[in-house]
Amino acid sequence: MKKKWFAAIVFVSLMVGCAPGSVQNTDSEAVSVPETTVIRMASHTSGNILNIIAEDQGFLEDEGISVVYVSAETDAQVFSGIIDGTIDVAASSGTNLPLYYISNGTNLMIFGGYDLTGCLPLFTRVDTKWNGIEDLIGKTAAFEPNFFPVTGTLLDLGYDPVNDITWYNPENQEDRIKAVENGDADYGLVGTPLNYAVISNPNIKIVTYAADIMPEYSCCRAFALSSWVHKNPNTVIALLKAWIRAMEYYDSHHEEAVEMVVSLLHNEDFARSYLDNPRFDLNTDPMKKSVERAWNYLDRLGLLNEDAKKVKIDRHINTDLYKTALDACQREYGENNPKFYEKLQAQYALNNYS
Repeated sequence: MKKKWFAAIVFVSLMVGCAPGSVQNTDSEAVSVPETTVIRMASHTSGNILNIIAEDQGFLEDEGISVVYVSAETDAQVFSGIIDGTIDVAASSGTNLPLYYISNGTNLMIFGGYDLTGCLPLFTRVDTKWNGIEDLIGKTAAFEPNFFPVTGTLLDLGYDPVNDITWYNPENQEDRIKAVENGDADYGLVGTPLNYAVISNPNIKIVTYAADIMPEYSCCRAFALSSWVHKNPNTVIALLKAWIRAMEYYDSHHEEAVEMVVSLLHNEDFARSYLDNPRFDLNTDPMKKSVERAWNYLDRLGLLNEDAKKVKIDRHINTDLYKTALDACQREYGENNPKFYEKLQAQYALNNYS
């Protein structure tokens, strides 16, 4: 029987835990009960569609847990809450920001994901000719150089994007759109919540999306303090199980999931601008390879401090808990959608080497 789901804000914004081998019995036929039954999760400027589905469908209750949303209006508030212990889990603060905090000594663990790629449009004025991302070189861009899908790709092409591009980054992402409109910037990039605003603006055009520049770049990873993950491994497994089941529901009942979001936002065009876009890829896999790639790009771009060279980033990515959750879901629910779980197992094997 369906539960009434939590009326969280559903916007989608633009990673320590157990060391390798510390999770025992990953092939066990049973997963132990959660250490804590209530998880405090940052709502930030986004909700979590997977968590909303999991609550609506009773998946959280099935796993013996509940999620309480803690409001955080900025990324700084998200990380402040994680560090001071008022927030347990965050999942909507990208990949570059958790990596930045890890590089500066915050002991975070990435244990899963929320969306693998989002609807992040790169845009310019309607009269600007577009040949490819090399067009950014020598121009002014209204976003940050730490957005590695763009700058990492340019780096691989032989450019020095941090210095070859003039960076203009107003704090409010809506001002990035205005900057391109009024000529303060040649190009801009914003998060998924503003995709509709860009589409609806007659003075600008989308030239590409981040997911088209770098497939599976790792948009938003799920993370917590390492100490919290160490103390609550079964709770993390329970949360991931609920999210995996929600992802399967989203995959097989897309229209119903969209209707959930629309009923919260009261704006169908806005919701469908990303939910019906194939670039918006909800995915709970930790995607270790993608996270490590992001770390390496940030290092090569010179955006991490010197102490970061001492950090072994793979110690801040836990894949065992997700694998335990995935195996349990496949064992318990796989007969309902065997191809879905086979796809997730293949993805895990490809992207989470030891």
